Amino acid sequence: MVVINRRAARAAVVAAAGIAVLGLSAVTASAKADYGFKVGPRTVKAGARVHVKGYAAKDDDLFQKFCVQERQGKASWRTVKCAHGAVFDGGSVDTWVKAKHRGTLQFRGALYETDWGSNKLHLQLVTPTETVRVR
Repeated sequence: MVVINRRAARAAVVAAAGIAVLGLSAVTASAKADYGFKVGPRTVKAGARVHVKGYAAKDDDLFQKFCVQERQGKASWRTVKCAHGAVFDGGSVDTWVKAKHRGTLQFRGALYETDWGSNKLHLQLVTPTETVRVR
């Protein structure tokens, strides 16, 4: 009876170790994203310019492109400018945007990526939204 319990315990330890190794390999295989996004100043007069700067990249081997997007109030997002993009690097954008109307102007960065065997870009990452008040 003691031999069966030792074998069962040994099999359980080997199985647990195997599951742990598979779990760790799955975690290390995921692509990691890096981004930065800044907007300033936070309050401007109508007609003034807002400085928008950002970058993004993921460490997978697909073509990536980083874009800066804006929206006024609750309107839909509009792309202001995009980087050229590359494999492993979405690129960076450094631009000025004119605040034309009073209200709330929102900015965000968006990283697009292609699928294998496709030239179509798909949205992969969106930075937190930065808000500018236009007086």
